[in-house]
Amino acid sequence: MPLPPMKMTSSFHGHKALPPGRQAGASLIEVLVAVLLVSIGLLGIAGLAGATIGYNKVSQLRLVGQALVNDFADRARINVAGYDRGSYAIALSDNYQTSPVTVPPANLDLDPSVAANQTTIANGLAAADVDQFLRAVRNRFPEGDAIVVTRPSAASRDMDVWLLWKEPAADIASGSLFNTGKVNCPNTLSAADQLVYSCMYFKVGL
Repeated sequence: MPLPPMKMTSSFHGHKALPPGRQAGASLIEVLVAVLLVSIGLLGIAGLAGATIGYNKVSQLRLVGQALVNDFADRARINVAGYDRGSYAIALSDNYQTSPVTVPPANLDLDPSVAANQTTIANGLAAADVDQFLRAVRNRFPEGDAIVVTRPSAASRDMDVWLLWKEPAADIASGSLFNTGKVNCPNTLSAADQLVYSCMYFKVGL
């Protein structure tokens, strides 16, 4: 006599099969990972934008400084006699006149064929050139200043020009791009000035 069919029972009670294509417990993790990746990307873009602005400002200052130095060098080339007398050298402590120096000075109505009068004319013209150069630097750079070292020589006339400027204390403390200009400052700066000035350097041959 045939045996009745056996009934199969499952010991896995309480577990329901998930519909095809559905996952449980992973959606929240995926959202958190996506938010983290987006945040990192936004921070990177913000940092890149800040660096771009800083580089653009430095480039702009460099172009302005180059134009000012080229103009000053052209004035020195025209007035070689004044240059050879050291009248185009500028120290950090030098300042422009309270009133702009006129060109030519009022006392240049003398005979230019006289050697003493030639010196007066050359020095007066150089004083006017230095005055205009310092005014331009201090108008175009934040708390700008200049140092010029000249080497008068019949064989080779050249000069070293440093343009100096100050940045807000917050920018200096944050390690901004302007701190990289400190390596261009002359060694003659005092320790106090080295903390506050950034510099750009130009070597000009006449």
